[in-house]
Amino acid sequence: MSKLTAADLAKLDVDELLALSENAKQLIVEKQHQRLFDAYRQFEQIAEQCDASIDEILEAGEQLERERNIKYRNPNNADETWIGRGRKPTWLVEALEQGKKLEDFAV
Repeated sequence: MSKLTAADLAKLDVDELLALSENAKQLIVEKQHQRLFDAYRQFEQIAEQCDASIDEILEAGEQLERERNIKYRNPNNADETWIGRGRKPTWLVEALEQGKKLEDFAV
């Protein structure tokens, strides 16, 4: 494939440049779609190797992401967590009122 240089482009008229630009935009979209399709095919292969469905893998990923976002956990109940944003949960407010420090609950 030959490469167009700035000198080559300078020789083109406006209509030719516009056509080239439109062709390039269309090719970019096609290549982006192909890249996503290829990634999906790889994802299918990974799911098959893990003997799982894509939905199962996505659910596991969502759970992992939730776990990564947890900043504080109740030591008395591991199901009670807080990501450090928004209103503090009751269990944490009560513990802080009892003199505990926020750092005591850091994950």
